[in-house]
Amino acid sequence: MTEKFYLADTKSIDHDDTVDKGIEECLLIGSGKSFITFAGAGSGKTYSLKKALEFLKSKYSDDFSRQGRQIAVVTFTNNAADEIVDRIEQNPMFSVSTIHSFCWSAIAGFNEDIRKWYLEKIPTDLAEVEDLERRGRAGKASEARKRTIIRLTEKLKWLAEPRSFIYDPNGVNSSPNALSHEDVLKIFSNFLTTKSMMAEVIINKFPFIFIDESQDTNRDVVNSFFELQDAKSDKVVIGLFGDTMQRIFGGGEFELGKTKPSGWATFNKEMNHRSARRIVGLGNQIRSEDDERKQYARDGADEGFVRYFLLPHGFPDKDDVELKIRGIMAEVTGDTNWTDTQSKETAILLLEHKMAGRRLGFNVLLDKLSASGKIKDRIFEGGNTELNFFSHIIFPMAEASLKNNRAELMSILRESKSPLLEATVFDVNKDDPLGPARAAEHAFRDVVSNEKVSFRLVLEVIAEHNLLRIPEKLQSFVAAFEENEAELEPDQAGARVEVEAEPEERDDSEIAAWAEALETDFFQIRNYKDYIDGNSTFRTHQGVKGNEFERVMVVMDDDEAGGFLFSYEQYFGVKELSRDSQKKRDEGEETGLDRTRRLFYVTSTRAKNSLAHVIYTSDVAMLKTNLIAKKFAQKSEIIEV
Repeated sequence: MTEKFYLADTKSIDHDDTVDKGIEECLLIGSGKSFITFAGAGSGKTYSLKKALEFLKSKYSDDFSRQGRQIAVVTFTNNAADEIVDRIEQNPMFSVSTIHSFCWSAIAGFNEDIRKWYLEKIPTDLAEVEDLERRGRAGKASEARKRTIIRLTEKLKWLAEPRSFIYDPNGVNSSPNALSHEDVLKIFSNFLTTKSMMAEVIINKFPFIFIDESQDTNRDVVNSFFELQDAKSDKVVIGLFGDTMQRIFGGGEFELGKTKPSGWATFNKEMNHRSARRIVGLGNQIRSEDDERKQYARDGADEGFVRYFLLPHGFPDKDDVELKIRGIMAEVTGDTNWTDTQSKETAILLLEHKMAGRRLGFNVLLDKLSASGKIKDRIFEGGNTELNFFSHIIFPMAEASLKNNRAELMSILRESKSPLLEATVFDVNKDDPLGPARAAEHAFRDVVSNEKVSFRLVLEVIAEHNLLRIPEKLQSFVAAFEENEAELEPDQAGARVEVEAEPEERDDSEIAAWAEALETDFFQIRNYKDYIDGNSTFRTHQGVKGNEFERVMVVMDDDEAGGFLFSYEQYFGVKELSRDSQKKRDEGEETGLDRTRRLFYVTSTRAKNSLAHVIYTSDVAMLKTNLIAKKFAQKSEIIEV
């Protein structure tokens, strides 16, 4: 095989201009031409979206202004929404929002319908928890389940009367009438397909709806938009932008692209404007095993560098050897910035957040919470209410308290609507209205002054002094403070620690996961927050979709990752497929192999010029053979450490 095979062919920079012209032909009210645009890595998806918006602005701006109509641009994350806003000229004609915010704006005000939806849903949730309790053993998780049963039962009673509902996009509102992220999507999908009035309201307001990162958008939401277009094709144009090979999150529609609703136009962007020819070529080879979509590099693009570093499982001093590998890449590429550990243009990508947790020091918290699939999927999406409560409110409050920053403390308490700042408290304490808040903060500071304090003890002091409103699910752990006190005893340093509980059967529920997580060190939340805020060189495969870096190092280590959704050992043919995976594959269902292939594609195509794959394996020789056989690597690109 010649070296040329590994380098992508090139095309002129304007090769995909015909795609943008094709999209414009759909952008006529009443055209009935909704469309899906498949845009691989570095293809300029956002550019095409921007061009479509500029076209609509020039054509409909005056009419829409008079009619009070808008163009909806729906994104998957806040960052994506911000990027689009930065790219387009500020104009009231465009309504850019996350999928959750868009769905909430559509269902807000349908209070009676939401109440009835919950009256149908909660009995099912209650039955699941009651079944877990019947099958579970006594212990902390059992006590929390019992309190959850009480909470859900009380919520059913609360719903017996008409109510109004609210939604907090930051996911930290714990009021009984606050909707969760998940419920907002479920309710929207249900209402859009069953309530004709909602469909009419949406298409009258938004005759054009663009959905970015459509491969990751909740499949129920996407399917509800398909049904909307089918029923109202003469009144609405819906445009989906995405790439099934870059689907990362579990809720996306995995068949999108392999099948499509009848009557939808499809466009395929073929250019990769980001990467060097060798990296584009690798991306093409990875896709050849899936949808066979092929990309071209730009005319004049550099050849670039790809290297594979193979190490046996159990290799000692991983941090040290990975640093040395960066030195080797600096020599290979002539780019000394490979050794700059603070460079924003270098990314170290890890298979699982667990690997980042070990390197950065929040692995124990992560392990405990990941026992629940419901929580694990949302820990790093910023959508877990309880974790946001600790990272967005309690930790900043702890920092402000320890620094005696009174202004910051009061700001946090006001924004969080602390019960101690309510008028009724001030009326009772007229001589010193802030006395209760001050006393509560002093008690809180005493607790967080212990660097090894647990989440549970921090939560307990907040509950004991009514300092903050606690999210519903966490209330189950502090509902009876006196009972918790009986389980505690002082250690030699005077801090309170939990007596080790009797082992109980594994319980994957959210309740059991939080019961374990609350016993871990609270200040892990500092490292977690730094990580999700992007203040670290380490990132996960999942967290960089859409991003690009001059140089990328991907660390693949199935043993350290400890996950079951991905396996590079199986993907590279070092280990055989499990019986379950083989059965799913035979039946045409998605397998861990498919998920791993997509991650390999996403990470390999983040690099502009140089890419290093660091692979820990159980069989170095077989891995080397298979990398060459799969045409992922040339022999000269493989380095055995």
